[in-house]
Amino acid sequence: MTFAFAHRGVRTGDEENTLIAFQRATALGVTHLESDLHASADGTVFLFHDETLDRVTNASGKFVERTDAELAEVLAGGQPLCTLDEVLDAFPEAIFNLDVKDDLVIGPLAELIERRGAHEQIAIAAFQSARTHAVQHLLSAPIKRSPGRREITVMWISAHLLGWVPKKLVKGYWAVQIPFKLHGLPVATNRFTKAIQRAGAQVHVWTVNDEPIMRLLVEREVDAIISDEAELLMKVLEA
Repeated sequence: MTFAFAHRGVRTGDEENTLIAFQRATALGVTHLESDLHASADGTVFLFHDETLDRVTNASGKFVERTDAELAEVLAGGQPLCTLDEVLDAFPEAIFNLDVKDDLVIGPLAELIERRGAHEQIAIAAFQSARTHAVQHLLSAPIKRSPGRREITVMWISAHLLGWVPKKLVKGYWAVQIPFKLHGLPVATNRFTKAIQRAGAQVHVWTVNDEPIMRLLVEREVDAIISDEAELLMKVLEA
């Protein structure tokens, strides 16, 4: 049965990746939350998407150059930024799918997971799979991971040319997370979905905000849909 991811929470403005955005998502019954990770200049892991603060906050400049004290004064859509520790404390039952946005957050993230024993609560992804491999290498137990773009491309070609994906390509991965389309090319095809699932991994599709596409993906039995429109998605899934 398909489940929902709230993409950066539920927001009405720029308050993405904030506690209130995730509170709105969990109030809808969403159990899986998607976000992004950067480290501060002090090495604290924050939930934040962009490399710079300019787009959604009242500040500017590179995120990584700001100290914890400076980031405490930054607001996104009028809401304070939040650390990974804060959201794990606030939502102990939720599963967090986290995009490792740069190399600087790898060490602090691994340390946090080990300190909290959060191996089951956190899943990680990155466009470059070297980042998720690096995090896993620092951990004492396996963590849910998704492959990067290069690996997914090989899987997609295999599924469409051969009709199947070798199990060794998905070994060690929890899910293959893909867009519905990329540059106009269908990615989350029924053939690819079934091939990945037969090989032993889940298929998660991002970022889907249109109801007809949500319904199509449910018909294709993808494992999860990642959406900015969590309320709409939950209605589709509950129908």
